[in-house]
Amino acid sequence: MFNSIKKCHNFEDFRNLAKKRLPSPVFHYIDGAADDEVTYRRNTEAYENCDLVPNVLTGVKDIDMSTTIMGQKIDMPIYCAPTALQRLFHPDGEIGVGLAAEKFGTMFGVSSLGTASIQEISKLISTPKLFQLYVHKDEGLNNYLIDQCIEHNFDTMAITVDSSVGGNRERDLYTGFTIPLNLSLKSIMSFATHPAWAFNYFTKPKWELSNLNKHVTEGTNLMTSVGDYFTKMLDRSLSWKKVEDINKKWGKP
Repeated sequence: MFNSIKKCHNFEDFRNLAKKRLPSPVFHYIDGAADDEVTYRRNTEAYENCDLVPNVLTGVKDIDMSTTIMGQKIDMPIYCAPTALQRLFHPDGEIGVGLAAEKFGTMFGVSSLGTASIQEISKLISTPKLFQLYVHKDEGLNNYLIDQCIEHNFDTMAITVDSSVGGNRERDLYTGFTIPLNLSLKSIMSFATHPAWAFNYFTKPKWELSNLNKHVTEGTNLMTSVGDYFTKMLDRSLSWKKVEDINKKWGKP
């Protein structure tokens, strides 16, 4: 095990480094998936089953990995998917991911549950940007998020249609990283033995759900707010007609 990103040479190296640096409940929150994690494993295996067939004797002086996805030209066929609560994992959060995407000329996604605002991201980052919209019962909130993305020049939008309730994340049940928090003694010790994470959490500016802070329940802590969000705010009657209405509101290809 090592403690330097410069010594990371593959995905598993990065995973192990994150596991070393993050408190156990936080690591398993980002590394884990729902129920028995069958889909998680199958997704990984699907990439492992892809064969790369090289074209030899074609010259590699000028290599072009660029492609077009959702109407956006990017320099490589990989982009950063939207992930909630990114400042939970690193103090730079979405801004850090966006700057990395910009450095390598690719797109990055921002979750409705992001910890940086649409406006802030637009000011700092010029690379193509995708917004992941959770569809809410509150039509005013849906319209507000879409209007913010249009005003601040986001390039594309993804509508989430399969998360009307929170997933049954069994790893979180074991660690106690649940709503409300029910941390095990082992989890508490893990926070205590990762002082760098605690230092960042307590010394950096307080973070919030920057695009929803006027809409989630006030007077509760962030994790409780996220719990209320999934159980009370998402539209469980989502239909194709509503998706079509959102597409018309968005008004972009």
